[in-house]
Amino acid sequence: MRFASGISDAVNASEAADAVCGQVLVQLGGEPCDLACVFASTLYQTSWPSLLARLHDRLRPRALIGASGAGVIGGGQELEWVPAISLVAASLPGVKLFPFAVAPEELECSSPGGFWIDKIGASPAAQPVFLLAADPYTCDPVKLLDDLNATYRARPIVGGLASGGNEPGEHVLFMGPGVFREGAVGVAMTGNIVMDTVISQGCRPIGRPAVVTKADEHAIVELGGKPALAALHHVLSRLPPGDRELAQQGSVFVGLVVDEMRQAFVPGDFLIRNIVGIDPDLGAIAVADEVRIGQTLQFQLRDPATSRRELRRLLLQAQPSHPLPPAGGLLFTCTGRGRSLYGLAHQDVKTIQAVSGKVPIGGFFCSGEIGPVGGTNFLHGYTASLGLFRPAA
Repeated sequence: MRFASGISDAVNASEAADAVCGQVLVQLGGEPCDLACVFASTLYQTSWPSLLARLHDRLRPRALIGASGAGVIGGGQELEWVPAISLVAASLPGVKLFPFAVAPEELECSSPGGFWIDKIGASPAAQPVFLLAADPYTCDPVKLLDDLNATYRARPIVGGLASGGNEPGEHVLFMGPGVFREGAVGVAMTGNIVMDTVISQGCRPIGRPAVVTKADEHAIVELGGKPALAALHHVLSRLPPGDRELAQQGSVFVGLVVDEMRQAFVPGDFLIRNIVGIDPDLGAIAVADEVRIGQTLQFQLRDPATSRRELRRLLLQAQPSHPLPPAGGLLFTCTGRGRSLYGLAHQDVKTIQAVSGKVPIGGFFCSGEIGPVGGTNFLHGYTASLGLFRPAA
């Protein structure tokens, strides 16, 4: 198994595509390109079908997927809001690839089970791992993940939602020689491949865990029998000055416990969700997910130092159990990370390569990231979702 990563910020898209093809072909050293993942800036104005034909002619991949984004990742760099193309190519002996595309109308009438097994072609018994990219304007990613979670139980999916566009039709998805402006594309992989996942949500708990005692869909009305907004104010009032300043900048989130059976909760046990509104009259907090009575939550604070530390900690945790180092990686990170979080470029990819070695990595900046927490795949925000690949044996 061999991975290669290339990146180019040439203003002309054809020149950028030629450059990344040249980079990865040198790194593959004559081995065949089985999988090609293409991530391209939304700033390019070009004829994508002819550009994909050009990539296919150079690479001859068995499967090609990708998406457009506000930024792309490759070659140890994160390039945001500039014309750029990133390409990850992989030689995957002993791996079967099952590329698929899902139209919005298909997803609307789909159900778990046979529909997805027929659509994708991979049996749940084959234990596939997945890459997935979707258009946020025309695809319901929560339904898509719910269906895939139910069909392929506990099988990891990494990916993200295309970004950089402002309305339907401004994003592109790639699968094979085809260009799609709606729905979702993906690839399932079975056989001699393992995908280890690192999902860094970049938050640390503040205050104490509390149980939801009254809720209405997305609204948390009471925590521990008290108004939820009062509970939040109580936590914020006891923060040290530096953390209180972060909170005032909008860096407060809600962490929903994934596994209620745990005796105590640590940072990786929470699914982080945005606070999207408050109701002072009701004393309620609205969050970007449905909340149920009896669910445990804890308020969270996000900052650059926490994000760096958590990503490093999770990478170190992922290392000791495997004798084989990763051959390559795909990184799907939020448009709210990068320079806007750290103030500097290339920070997440530098952390990954500092811990995991100079592993070839590519990916893009997303408007929602996909990855597993507690064995279930979720749609995240402000998250770095990383898949690290190695042979099964």
